[in-house]
Amino acid sequence: MARITRRKVLNLTGAGVVAAQTGGLAAILATGRAPAYAQGTSIHWLRWADFVPASDVLLKGQITQECQKAMGITLRVETINANDLQSRITAAIQSGTGADIVMAIGNWPQLYAEGLADAGDVALEIGKAQGGYYDVSKLVATVGNKWIGVPWAIVGGLVAYG
Repeated sequence: MARITRRKVLNLTGAGVVAAQTGGLAAILATGRAPAYAQGTSIHWLRWADFVPASDVLLKGQITQECQKAMGITLRVETINANDLQSRITAAIQSGTGADIVMAIGNWPQLYAEGLADAGDVALEIGKAQGGYYDVSKLVATVGNKWIGVPWAIVGGLVAYG
């Protein structure tokens, strides 16, 4: 059976919405896909509990509300102790269930490369808009031409010694 990723569902949903808005029933039938108006989009993000508690309050409150309002996406942010993060990621990948987005630190994307979706569309768009990535960031976030992560931070040691 073919594996359907959340990204593919979102793309298919978007096609149905565009068709409905631009050509009505004929356009929907032409796509061969049913519109997904009634289906809500939900994303589960697993990350560490921030060192500044006010940051988690902002993320789980105002930012998730804005995400719902601006994009119609229910963002569920789950924060756990940083020491427990890797074991939860491992369990999620082994079981095939778990969060849609995970906070991977350092070389963790390389450890789970086979279990991660290609995030190239997101990574390339962000890189283009913000001047690219450091070479070391790209190395840990890619395998061949597949982006297995999206770099989100870098520390001075990596710049100096990477």
